[in-house]
Amino acid sequence: MATDQKQHQHPLVLIAGGGPAGFLLSILLDKIGVASVVIERAAEPDEWSSKSYTLVLGENGKSSLAEAGCLEAAVEAGIERRFIYFFDGSSGDVKAMPKQVPGIGLTRPLLVQVLEQVAVECPRVTLKRGAGVSNVTKKDKFCLEVTLEDGSVVPASHVIGADGKWSNVRESFPELNSQFTMETCPSFGVHMNLSNVPASFKSDGTYVIKPSSPDCKFYVIASPRPEIDQGLSISLVCYDQTLEKYPWLAPPADMKIGDYGKGGWEDEYSALPGSVKAEDRLTDKLRKLFQDALPAFYSAIKDDEIFQTARINRRVTWLKMNSEEGSYSTQDGMVALIGDAAHAMTPAMGEGCNTAMGSAVNLVDNIKAVMEKEGEGECSLNALSDAFIQYGRSRPAEMKPVQEASAARNMGPK
Repeated sequence: MATDQKQHQHPLVLIAGGGPAGFLLSILLDKIGVASVVIERAAEPDEWSSKSYTLVLGENGKSSLAEAGCLEAAVEAGIERRFIYFFDGSSGDVKAMPKQVPGIGLTRPLLVQVLEQVAVECPRVTLKRGAGVSNVTKKDKFCLEVTLEDGSVVPASHVIGADGKWSNVRESFPELNSQFTMETCPSFGVHMNLSNVPASFKSDGTYVIKPSSPDCKFYVIASPRPEIDQGLSISLVCYDQTLEKYPWLAPPADMKIGDYGKGGWEDEYSALPGSVKAEDRLTDKLRKLFQDALPAFYSAIKDDEIFQTARINRRVTWLKMNSEEGSYSTQDGMVALIGDAAHAMTPAMGEGCNTAMGSAVNLVDNIKAVMEKEGEGECSLNALSDAFIQYGRSRPAEMKPVQEASAARNMGPK
């Protein structure tokens, strides 16, 4: 591949991050004739069991998959979520609330697998695994040099930062990075994985388990996983107020900018890898908490090994855009951000993945609109930059209200 991008007559988009948004974008770009290279740090898909937290794709997420022709595969891989079940932790009474629009329950690795299988079959998509993006440097117009963590350099006409909340693409450009502040909420989670689904639980919904005592400032979310070896993903949702009664649940120190990537699996906001067990002290105290505050749920679980999978996560953070006039793209339109790199949000509303994929669709819609305006049958370098700018300026207004609403839910009980 030539190192001087000016020799290229057509766009070559490098996508940093092989998550749901990154792979979806590569598929959508392929459909309009734009070549892309997806760069993913992980050498193998789903390196650790710790990433097996669940997500639910709602109406927006499903429509994004439909745009890429991936909805049918996702439906086949996942579990339909038709209800939210409210489970009384003391009595075991359950109330079912139907969802207005059924969702698709998936784990993140399973969704990535569905999208990757489609992406690698696309003629204009190249996947490079084993080294993430370290930094991006502009050399000239339509000439970006992307340095990977292994020291290699990949040229591109345009770059997409889909590399998460601690985006190295975003940090490579002060005009992007200076627009954002990482906000921390007084909320955190304790994640556990149960190897089976309790006999009394149904797979068509997410369970919300609450203790009867108002002094217990926490609740539990339990979601059946759709893999073949179906189990239950359990999150104990806590707040700083929770620590007044349970000080031993104190979360790890907040992640600092520049530290991401140094801690391996410890950087992840999920559970322990399967090869690691929680400390005995934490295991014993969690068991007693469940026995005392959630006796009916503890009885339904019938497996004390779940507490050995417990991990206390850091306080939740989200990416706040400081200016009303901010943009998700550079002024020259050669770099744009999608997903958590642009609008990371707290998990309270479950909209992170839905909006990330929505941003991929929105970006490509802007590309198609510019191509139509310019009468182009094949996307030009200038058209792609114009579309990046258009997307960058318009998308924040749609995302900021969702981010703020989600953060408000993580401020704790009043």
